[in-house]
Amino acid sequence: MSRDYHPIDCSLHDYIEIACLKQYQLKLELVDSSEIFAVAETTETRADKSEWLIVRDGALQHSVRLDSIVAFTPLTENAGFGRIVLRD
Repeated sequence: MSRDYHPIDCSLHDYIEIACLKQYQLKLELVDSSEIFAVAETTETRADKSEWLIVRDGALQHSVRLDSIVAFTPLTENAGFGRIVLRD
C-alpha cells in the first residue's frame, strides 16, 4: 500500500486486541468495499510504523492494514462487543 498510514484512534485498539486475544471470528469491512471473514490472530507494527491486523481464513493468513478497515463485527457467539467503526 503506497499511501501514508493514518493511525486509528487509540481507544479502538482495545477492541482489536480483545478480538485477537479471544480469537474472534470477524467480518472486516474494507475501504474498497470488500469484506473479509476470518479469525483474528494478532497485530503487528511494521518498520514504517504502519499497524496491521493478522487474520486467518482456513489455511490462509491475511495481513490487513488497520487504516484500510472501515468497521469490523465479531461473529463469535457472546462476543464482548458488537460492530466497531474505525473510520467514516
